[in-house]
Amino acid sequence: MGFRRGVPLKDRPVVMSGETLPEARREPTRHCWVQGPADASGPFPGVVVEWRNIGVGQWAALVIYVVEEGPSTTVVQAVVDAAYLRPA
Repeated sequence: MGFRRGVPLKDRPVVMSGETLPEARREPTRHCWVQGPADASGPFPGVVVEWRNIGVGQWAALVIYVVEEGPSTTVVQAVVDAAYLRPA
């Protein structure tokens, strides 16, 4: 494999349809903690795949996270409101 020029994908912010992300969302860090529903024992480890502007000043993220309950492990992909996310 040869040398590739440019910014690696992991360092590029995700922006949909020309929107700009708030300053806090421009960081290349993608790992996060997801607070689950009230009946869940979270927080759960996750990865932010992309940010979405869902209204004026309101953000949500497409997140993939892991829920471990006893011997079973479940991988969840969901759009989660930013209020339920913390940086890892």
